[in-house]
Amino acid sequence: MSTKRSGWITGVVVLQLVYVLVLLVLTLYLLVLTRTPETRNGSHAAEAISGLRIAALVLGGPALAALAAWFGLWKLKRWGWWLTIVTDLVLAAAFAYSLVDDGWNNIDGAVVVLTVIAVLPVICLLLPRVRKSYWHGNGSEVPAGASKPASQNGAKVQKRTYDIRKHPSRKEKFHRLRHR
Repeated sequence: MSTKRSGWITGVVVLQLVYVLVLLVLTLYLLVLTRTPETRNGSHAAEAISGLRIAALVLGGPALAALAAWFGLWKLKRWGWWLTIVTDLVLAAAFAYSLVDDGWNNIDGAVVVLTVIAVLPVICLLLPRVRKSYWHGNGSEVPAGASKPASQNGAKVQKRTYDIRKHPSRKEKFHRLRHR
């Protein structure tokens, strides 16, 4: 990619990648737990295995959406910015809910870390420097149905010039500005 990234953008992309990898590893860990002898031979094994599979599904779906969002961020696409914001906020809300669901006395440190990690990319993406690069930045976004400008297709673009003699109103403005 020929676009030079700022340190902030690179940091957000790396942070989102780390977050996605943590979510994917947790999902795989939950699936591995369904195969362990302790889970299979324990009391209420069917319910435990079912609960672990549901938890893996609940965590795996947003993990895949966050992976797609990371790809969009890496390619400097606006949709990646939006998908990251939405996915990470939804996951942060779910983690925050699970923190307070059991009461303030039963707060799990791992869920606190996941909640903070989910909010960090969102905070970084909302910083003005990072936000501008995804909204106004490199011109990689072309609206649907529109073609790229001729200058991006390699064609030479002739600059439009105006002849003052053909536009009397511009001629008057030119003389007014010149004779101040």
